[in-house]
Amino acid sequence: MSKGKRVARTVVDAPEGAFPEDVPASGAVAAGDFVFTSPMGATDWSTGLADGARASEQLPSGDDDPVALETREIYRKLDAALEAGGSSLDRGVQINQWVNTYRGFDGERHPADRNEVELFYEQWRSVVHPHLATRDEFLLSERPASACMPVDRFICAEESVAVELVGLTKDSGIEKRAYEHDVHMPLGGYSIGIEAGPWLFTAGFTGVDFAHGIRPESKVPDFVWYGNQIHNETAETLRQLKVTVEAGGGRMEDTVKALVYVTPFGMRNLPALDQAWKDHWPEDPPARAILPCSGVGLRGTNVEIMLTVVRPDKGEITREVVETGKAPAQLGHAPQAIKAGGLLFPSTQLGVTADGAIGTRGVNDGSFPFMRRSVKDELRVIQENTQAICEAAGTSIDQAVKSHLFFSDFDDLAAALPVWGDAFTDGYPAAGFFETPPGTQEVRGGHVTADLIVSCPE
Repeated sequence: MSKGKRVARTVVDAPEGAFPEDVPASGAVAAGDFVFTSPMGATDWSTGLADGARASEQLPSGDDDPVALETREIYRKLDAALEAGGSSLDRGVQINQWVNTYRGFDGERHPADRNEVELFYEQWRSVVHPHLATRDEFLLSERPASACMPVDRFICAEESVAVELVGLTKDSGIEKRAYEHDVHMPLGGYSIGIEAGPWLFTAGFTGVDFAHGIRPESKVPDFVWYGNQIHNETAETLRQLKVTVEAGGGRMEDTVKALVYVTPFGMRNLPALDQAWKDHWPEDPPARAILPCSGVGLRGTNVEIMLTVVRPDKGEITREVVETGKAPAQLGHAPQAIKAGGLLFPSTQLGVTADGAIGTRGVNDGSFPFMRRSVKDELRVIQENTQAICEAAGTSIDQAVKSHLFFSDFDDLAAALPVWGDAFTDGYPAAGFFETPPGTQEVRGGHVTADLIVSCPE
């Protein structure tokens, strides 16, 4: 990629991964060297699970695991979407997977201060194990750098798992290489890191060693009053990531984006996470998305971090900090965005005004709960703030290649979807919509968090 290269964006015609008209998402979007897919589930968007993904009512646990049936349907759709965009499953560099806590659930969720491990850990395990075993039918070697996160619910209540994949285009001229190091080797069979020309992608890391569980460095002694578990987990995870990035020929200071998945307990301790972040990156930190999730799939941990890094010595690529006074300063130790290789990586986008308050433009849903859902106002503020950041980078929000929304309550979903879709006049991005535990947004009283990647076209 040449210095300052600008990247054209194409919405991929991928019928196998198509979404209903009222869901502002495309199955796949191509931009530069990459194809981004939406998180794919096994739904047919009509009856629930597609016929091929539905277990027999007579033999629900018969010839094959129901999750395996879903996974095969998901990978069929992913394969078709990637091929339509000029990529393929074996060109995958980064993969995100989600499992849902509530399936077919039509009642009250547990509160945010629940013990998610005690309540849901075995359920998550019952999905992840057959999912990964079936994944291995499709991703045979050099598997993408991976993360797997529990959330509360998907749009389709019957689904068990959703998967998104970022793949290199076949004509990019870039070859990928999976690599290892001796910090630890994960048990899930994925790659800890992928080198891809001027890019490096890490797996999601937590403060564990995959041999004994959570590392001693991540723990706080229970016989003293000081210390913070989230700080220690974050610091240990960043230490491991530094080893990982350097093993792939990269440098932590060239990180462009960090995805930080945080449990409800972690969300209540974000200042401690931010302190560990400042200790690691005293200056020039990467763009950072703080994303609420229902749990982290490794018992006893609360933070999982996944990095995208550029390697300037492997190609003419630059890393540029993007800041503008037309949008609120980023919360915590992060810039508003980082631009690199023709892509813009914004930090977390929240519906807050310059003073950090939730932007409400009319009667609020606290005092008037039956008149208006303030999530609509939050999304409009997110759109305006993101547009200002995009303009400072020479692009526009309607050039988004990826947009994920994390809701505290899916009761807001129907009101939110048409508002969110208004931002995209040049076709929808690859997009995901997830429900996370109530009351776990980064800003108190918030209803939604957005995570985006935007192309910078000519």
